[in-house]
Amino acid sequence: MKIAILGKNPVALETALRFHSHGANITWFNFEEDLLSQFNIDLNWNEATSELGQKLLGKTFKSLKYQDWLNDYYSPLVTLLKEQDQRIKPYEVVSIAKRHLAPGETIPGKSRFHDLFRLIFEIDPKDFINEQKDTDPELYQRLNEEVVNSLQSRIEMYEDVDVVIDCRNPSIPLSMNINGRALGEKRIQPTDLFRGIDALKRSREDNSKLREVALVGQGDIAAQVILNLASWFQDPRMRLFLISHEESPLKSFLPEAKDEVKEKILKFFTDADIEFKKMTDEFMVKLREWQALDDFVQVKIPRPTEPIPRLVYFMAHNATAIDQLIDNKRLFLTLETSDFRVSKAQPENNLLELKTIGADKVFVSNGFKDQDHFLDENEVGFFRIRPASLLVKNNWNKDIGELNGIEEAIFKLFSPAESH
Repeated sequence: MKIAILGKNPVALETALRFHSHGANITWFNFEEDLLSQFNIDLNWNEATSELGQKLLGKTFKSLKYQDWLNDYYSPLVTLLKEQDQRIKPYEVVSIAKRHLAPGETIPGKSRFHDLFRLIFEIDPKDFINEQKDTDPELYQRLNEEVVNSLQSRIEMYEDVDVVIDCRNPSIPLSMNINGRALGEKRIQPTDLFRGIDALKRSREDNSKLREVALVGQGDIAAQVILNLASWFQDPRMRLFLISHEESPLKSFLPEAKDEVKEKILKFFTDADIEFKKMTDEFMVKLREWQALDDFVQVKIPRPTEPIPRLVYFMAHNATAIDQLIDNKRLFLTLETSDFRVSKAQPENNLLELKTIGADKVFVSNGFKDQDHFLDENEVGFFRIRPASLLVKNNWNKDIGELNGIEEAIFKLFSPAESH
């Protein structure tokens, strides 16, 4: 049985270990954007280990930070698989299809599973040549420096397998507008508008020169961006706009978030609310003092300015357009409300159906979609595990539960003699 496993994450590793232990012939395409390292919450990575992995390593773990998990668990197991002749390919798979069958095509008297899957992947030719040092030394000797230098662009290769288990995180970021692309979004420079993983990375950098930032979205990526910006937000000159179609901030995420994550997020919201209440109380005192002045004194003293919260919620809003003036670095977002959603946070911001706000940078975290493939909707032999977010409760149990179900389904496709 030849199995292709796609993804570079804990459940992809466990999938490789599981089927390696069953004697399957594995090709593991472990190229993926490194999403895991972007979650810098203090999590215990011990839960992302298994009895099988610890048995193969001959050691047990009680508590692991991410870097420890990477160095002491993940990397040694990848090396072990390589040493036992399993193929680990750090290449990006760009197409998954049947070898001969068109989508929807049937074979008289046979299942579509009769045909193999064909995976096309991209490689840097220099990486491929370096691989030959160990796998085919004679070929490596024939590939001289002149040939290497002549290969300037990436090349595509393919591999055919019986079964595909796609463990990749969906990695194509969705638009700023939750229901489709926002007007003008394509024209904005990628140095000003950050989506998905890029938003996570940028939110961890030095943002001290930014005064106003807009975060559009919800879910675990939005939660991590907020936590990444927490130290930036401590500067009283900064303002953060939270924009979402949901009626309250992180409404769908918080109920399933791990306790330590939920606690940090709610503290961020509460601290901002306490700060604004204090500003409002101080304003009311100054306003009453000003109102108590005689008229001829009031004209000489400006009326106290009503405070604006530094954490501004535009809940139940869609970000429908974005623009950037030629002579201005700031971005301008058009926000719209609807008649069937009502904001539960700062509801006064719902009074206008259409409004425009300005920001120095915009982070978008509306989620991701899966990579496209050319298969039937319920293709026999093609399985997908969508890894649960590291920030939600029981994420590892959920992923392993899916793997267990896939393992049972695959054993129904092969006799024990063929699968062991």
